[in-house]
Amino acid sequence: MPIRLQCPHCRTPCQVSETQQGKAVNCTQCGKAFTVPVIPSATPAPAPQAPPTVTRTCRLDLGSDSSPGKVRDRNEDRFLAQHLTWSDPQRYREIALVVVADGMGGHDAGDVAAAMVMSQVGSSLGALVVSAVSGQLLDATPDRLARSINEALVAVNRSVHERAQAEAACRGMGATVAVAIIWDGQVLLGHIGDCRVYHQRGDQLTQVTKDQTLVARMVELGQLTAAEAVEHPDRNQVMQAVGKVRTVQPASYRLAMAPGDCLIVASDGLHAHVDNRMLATAIRKTGYSADLLAKNLVDMANQAGGSDNCTVVTVLGN
Repeated sequence: MPIRLQCPHCRTPCQVSETQQGKAVNCTQCGKAFTVPVIPSATPAPAPQAPPTVTRTCRLDLGSDSSPGKVRDRNEDRFLAQHLTWSDPQRYREIALVVVADGMGGHDAGDVAAAMVMSQVGSSLGALVVSAVSGQLLDATPDRLARSINEALVAVNRSVHERAQAEAACRGMGATVAVAIIWDGQVLLGHIGDCRVYHQRGDQLTQVTKDQTLVARMVELGQLTAAEAVEHPDRNQVMQAVGKVRTVQPASYRLAMAPGDCLIVASDGLHAHVDNRMLATAIRKTGYSADLLAKNLVDMANQAGGSDNCTVVTVLGN
């Protein structure tokens, strides 16, 4: 195919062969030589690509509140709620860590034990949560996350116990604790003592964790009814707590989190005054906002007597 171009010397239109691209030719008018430029062949523009579809799983809404109650001067509860959201090209991602610790004993050093649990477990598992953003948890299994929670609780139990033995002011201190990691629709729980985790799906409210208390064991053995356990004088006597002995055996639980679900992690100051019926009613009325629900539950415990510190962290699936 012939190519038509101008001579760079005299501006006379010249016609050359396509095979002469990149070669020297002489102008037919002025006779001077010039090199025929190489003309790139036309290539079709790439077809526009549709933007990647972002897969969305259960969206999380976290709320929290804590109160010393109406009887006690100090709040020995501690909590941590860490929530990260990000996206990769194909998927919206979320992960959350919740820790609720209830301090006890030790000449008013229960808050020290609870603070150690919150800080140490939060640092250990918080680093794990943050690593999810860089993709290090893409292949994480529920079993791996459950082991990480268990290891964190075993480690902090040893730390609290050693400090309680070394410092007279901390002698006998301890804490109960509930830990939750919510990741890709899975909830992994670690539990020691009588903090509780509840799960609501539809109209069904379930107490997920099992109280590690004397009266709970007596109910299990048929020695007490559930109603008698509520009023039993030893109802607050826990059979296992962080820091009380050198070794501890955390309980592990797991469940699925779906849109519309509600997860509640709370110290025993909540269930001391708010029973399951009241809890389900509160979720139905204020469960559209995690923060409002948490504050409402703490207010309910205080209005019903507030005999203990009360801490509530709520997680809603949307």
